[in-house]
Amino acid sequence: MNKFTLNAKQAADNLLTNYAEVLNTANTLSIASFYTFDGIFMPDGFQSIKAYDLKKSAEAYLRKHDFQISFDLQSVNEEDGFIFVQASATTKIKAKAESKVIQSTSRNFFILRMEDTVWKICRYIFNKDHR
Repeated sequence: MNKFTLNAKQAADNLLTNYAEVLNTANTLSIASFYTFDGIFMPDGFQSIKAYDLKKSAEAYLRKHDFQISFDLQSVNEEDGFIFVQASATTKIKAKAESKVIQSTSRNFFILRMEDTVWKICRYIFNKDHR
């Protein structure tokens, strides 16, 4: 692995660690700041959400659920001004009105792009890992 790839891996790891922290603390005001101006979140089983709509969607979801996520990077590649990240995620979700915690894993794919000298999420897609 060369230095170029190590820098991309560190950038991706930092971004996703901080993104997970914002989600885990339900800091809905900050979620969209992790996305490029034209960023899109494509969740499994739901319609795609544009970056500027994330705060509203996240507030509606996180108001009803205790949510925890952690990402494990599987591969990171940088090419032509983008970083491509394949990761797995473990989530723990509990509806606030219930006591049962549901844990699941998912396959995650991120496309990161530099915006205003900061790497941000341009596209984020995930689907449940059915293994």
